[in-house]
Amino acid sequence: MRRFIGFFKKEIISLIRDPVLLVAVMVMPAVQLVVLSGAITFEANNLRLAIDTNTTDTFMEKIYNHAIGSGWFVRAPDTNADPVSAVQSGHADVAIIAPESGLTHDVMRGDGQIQVLIDATNILKAQSIEAYLQGIIAIAADEMNMTPDALPIRFDVRVLFNPRLNTKWFMVPSMIAILVFLSILILITISITKEKETGTIETLISAPISKYEIIIGKTVPYLAVAFLIMLSILLIGLFVFHIPFAGSGAMFLICFLAFCVPASGIGVLLSDFTHTQQQALLGVVIVAFMALMLSGALVPTENMPRLLQYISHANPLSHYAYSVRNLMLKGASWKYFARHCMAMLGAGVVIWFCAIRWFKTKL
Repeated sequence: MRRFIGFFKKEIISLIRDPVLLVAVMVMPAVQLVVLSGAITFEANNLRLAIDTNTTDTFMEKIYNHAIGSGWFVRAPDTNADPVSAVQSGHADVAIIAPESGLTHDVMRGDGQIQVLIDATNILKAQSIEAYLQGIIAIAADEMNMTPDALPIRFDVRVLFNPRLNTKWFMVPSMIAILVFLSILILITISITKEKETGTIETLISAPISKYEIIIGKTVPYLAVAFLIMLSILLIGLFVFHIPFAGSGAMFLICFLAFCVPASGIGVLLSDFTHTQQQALLGVVIVAFMALMLSGALVPTENMPRLLQYISHANPLSHYAYSVRNLMLKGASWKYFARHCMAMLGAGVVIWFCAIRWFKTKL
C-alpha cells in the first residue's frame, strides 16, 4: 500500500509541475464542454432564404415573413433580383419561387405550386428545409382562413449539387480538409517536439543556420507528404465513391497551398509550447478537435451561436472545408474562391508571426 501511495504522490506531483499538461488535462475539458455544447447541433437554423415573387402576392409575403420570423430562416443578402443565381453562387441556401400569376391567385383557383431550389452541398441543412416550409405554409394558410389539410399547394422541389442527398458527397470533401489538416498538424508538431525531447534541437540551434532555415526544413517536407495524402483521398473519392468534381483543378491546388500557410503555422506554434511528444500529441488532439468542431466540415456553422460563428470565421479549416466542398460539388466562382483564400492567408500571416516570434533559438 505504501508503494502505491508513493507512486500516486509521484504522478500527481509530476502532473502539477508540468503546467502545459496540467492545463490540457484540467482546464481544456471544461472549455471544450462550454464551446462544443453550443457548436454541435444537428438542427438546421439560420438558413439563408431568397424569394422570387411580386409585391401583390399576399400568400407568398406571409410565407416569407413567417419563415424569417421562425428562426429557421434568415434573409439572403442581395437576392431579390435573381434567387436562382443566389443559390448557385452560395449566397442563399434555399430559394422559393412563386408562379407567374402569383401563389394567392393559383391557390384560389385550386392549383398552387411553389418551386423550391435547395443547395444540398450540406445535406444536414437540405434535409430539413422542405419540412420547415410545410409547417410555415400551414401557419400562413391558417391566417388567411384556409384549411391547411385541404390546401391546394404542391411543391416542385429541386435539390441542387447533390440531388440524391448522398452522404458520401458531403463527407468526402470534408474528410479531405480534415485529414490534410491533421496530417500537417501531427507531422510538424511531433517533428519539432521530438528534436526537443531527444536533445538534437540544441545541435540545430548551435549550427550556423538561422531559425527560418530550421523552420522551413521542418515544415516543407511534411507539406509535400500532406499533398500526397490529399491527392490520394481525392482520387479515392472520385473513382471509388464517384464524387463529382465540378470546379477547377488549378483552384483546388491553389486552395491547398493557401491552407498550408496557416496549418503549418499552427503546427510550429503548437511546438513552441510543447517539450515532449506526449505533450505534443495531447496539444494536437485539443487543437484539432476544437478546430474541427468549429469548421463547418461536419456541423454547419450557421447553426452555432453568434459568438462561435465569429470564431469559426477566423478558423482556417472552416474556409478550407467550405472551399473544397464548393469546388468539388458546385464549381466555386473566382470571387468565392478568392474570398476564402484571402481569409486563410490572412490568418496564416498572424499565426506565423506568433510562431516565429516565440520559436526559441537559444539553449
